[in-house]
Amino acid sequence: MKIISLGDINKKLLFIVVGSVCKVVTELILFFFTDDIIINKHPFMLGINSGFGMSMVFIPLLVLKYKSRKKNLNQEKILISNPSFQENIEKNSRTKLKKMIIIFLFCLLDYTQKILSYSYSQYIINNLWIFDIAFLAAFSLCILHLKLYSHQLVSSLIMLIFGIVLNLINFEYDVTLIYKLLLSFFIGACYNLAIVLAKYGMDSLFMNPFEITCYEGIFALIVNIISISISTNVEIIDPSLPIKLAKSCTYKGKTYVDNFWAYIDSLTPIEIVIFIIQMFSRTLFNLFQHIIAKDFTPSHCIFILIIGEIVLLFKKGFKARKIADLFIIAIEIFMLLVFTEIIELNFCKLQKNTRKNIRQREQLLIELDQISDDSGDIGGGVLLKNYEDDDNDERLPNPDEDDKIN
Repeated sequence: MKIISLGDINKKLLFIVVGSVCKVVTELILFFFTDDIIINKHPFMLGINSGFGMSMVFIPLLVLKYKSRKKNLNQEKILISNPSFQENIEKNSRTKLKKMIIIFLFCLLDYTQKILSYSYSQYIINNLWIFDIAFLAAFSLCILHLKLYSHQLVSSLIMLIFGIVLNLINFEYDVTLIYKLLLSFFIGACYNLAIVLAKYGMDSLFMNPFEITCYEGIFALIVNIISISISTNVEIIDPSLPIKLAKSCTYKGKTYVDNFWAYIDSLTPIEIVIFIIQMFSRTLFNLFQHIIAKDFTPSHCIFILIIGEIVLLFKKGFKARKIADLFIIAIEIFMLLVFTEIIELNFCKLQKNTRKNIRQREQLLIELDQISDDSGDIGGGVLLKNYEDDDNDERLPNPDEDDKIN
């Protein structure tokens, strides 16, 4: 038996590639041209840029809704004829309320992590994405009830250890480090919790990635328009510490957290092009992030972050230390492939509870049961019992839970 083998592979993994490209484009624009792009100095305008792009997803969303309209009408006719129609109405009302709460929560979390990233980007420690695996595992366990198996526990532990090493050799040790860590971890927690809540909405409340992206965009657009309307008319005179540390702009000799007219007066043709590129790249990144979470697991979204960070690793030029960084990131990627079951490690029973092997055991149990029923012989039943006894220390295969395994 091979020590390493391929796990679940399908064409939908291409979504990760597309999402990663969008992430790379966004990060290249933001970091390599920080001093040249005007919008980088305007956090609320960045929020409007992102919100406007994501809200435009309502166009393909309407197309999807139109196509499913006829199907929904047929389902409603069947529902009305059902004796328990009133009970179903009450259940649907509770579901709608729950859906509204979930929508508000993941929209608020998405907005919070974005506006903090835009306002305090100079204080964010980029390599802390490595710890997202811990956030996602914890949130997925609490909200999605996804447990970790041996291959995931081992791979996540290795990822965390090497992640700590990577950050230790790259930290800029000063008095502000603790505040940077707290800010970066808080942003990461908001980002990952939003992904898991969105996954819950898609799995349990019948939402789709286009719907979620559109809601996030509309929420961000409204809140950022209100924010820039206020900040444009409120001059900073004696700012508190959080406002003092955030980005600010100067317009006609006065200082503002953000100012719409300061941005408009500075517009150039190249800035308009950059605005459009950023809008589309951010929108596609968010959309494919939700598509990946829906078709796979929230943990698969980390691939997008990793690929984006590899590019940023060399934003200040190549140094000998970067070789060690690349080596560690290569280990992180390999362990993430193991965690998400794209690669299987066939030793120490690490492969036993991967999605593919659970599915194979499930199929074998079904076939043995069928043999027992068709032959009328107890032999198949004995084999089935013995097989189950061999695995009594693990969870029995369950088709309803097959897609819930990370």
